[in-house]
Amino acid sequence: MNYIGDKLRNLRQQLGLTQTEMAAGVISVSFYSKVERGLNDIGVNDFLEILKSHNVTPKEFFEDIIIKDNDEKKLNGLVNRFIKVATEDNDVEINKVIKELDKIKIQTPFIKFSKLAAKLIANTHDKKALKRLTTKQKNQIKKMIFQKDTDENEYYRIVILANIIRIYSFEEATFLVKGVIRRYDSSEKVESKTEVALSGLMINYINWCMELGKLDYCYEPLNFLKRLPEKIDLAFTKILGLYFGDLIKQKKNEAKEIRVILNKAGYSTFVNKIAK
Repeated sequence: MNYIGDKLRNLRQQLGLTQTEMAAGVISVSFYSKVERGLNDIGVNDFLEILKSHNVTPKEFFEDIIIKDNDEKKLNGLVNRFIKVATEDNDVEINKVIKELDKIKIQTPFIKFSKLAAKLIANTHDKKALKRLTTKQKNQIKKMIFQKDTDENEYYRIVILANIIRIYSFEEATFLVKGVIRRYDSSEKVESKTEVALSGLMINYINWCMELGKLDYCYEPLNFLKRLPEKIDLAFTKILGLYFGDLIKQKKNEAKEIRVILNKAGYSTFVNKIAK
């Protein structure tokens, strides 16, 4: 990517200067021309001297990067907030977060994907919404999750998959979950937030298995959940793993105790959605 060269050319055009005028005698015109085309790298001192010659500060020159970084920080906070309110089925807060997301103007692939992901989860975060989706809409969602420009957004892809897993047939979902387990079992290092997303995917899939009475399908994701690190961020899903494990082992009293604790902790909306 020829970021500096492109930015210098855009700045020169905004100032209405020729390449000779833009080079300002700091470097040769032929060298400067190659900088704009990405064929030469400009030294820091020469770069700063050219900016100074045209009364442009480095802050002004890199302003779009600063805006982009600020937008991405804001985006991360909004997405984390969104995941929480989507889990709670809080439609009012969901719509508030989406309005805040729409205010972010910078349109990088990362930001565009995150906005799309939030709106997708908003429209599919409960069973009633899922039932309203047409076959065409489901196919569009499936395609969106795995399109090429989301490769750098693995975390968000897993978050989406965890929330819309039921748009797939149970067989398709099982194939996807097994693939995810194989992939991350062999990964040496996984980001903490991705571990949280993975644990959420396992819990949602296990809950579905429990509802269908397909208990044999629960063991692999439960074991994967147990192998995740003992971190505070994973406490909630690990407790749910214990809950489902107790149900499978017919330890009804232990499972009931976990439900009581989760209700007291304020997770009643979520508790009402999980299998008994």
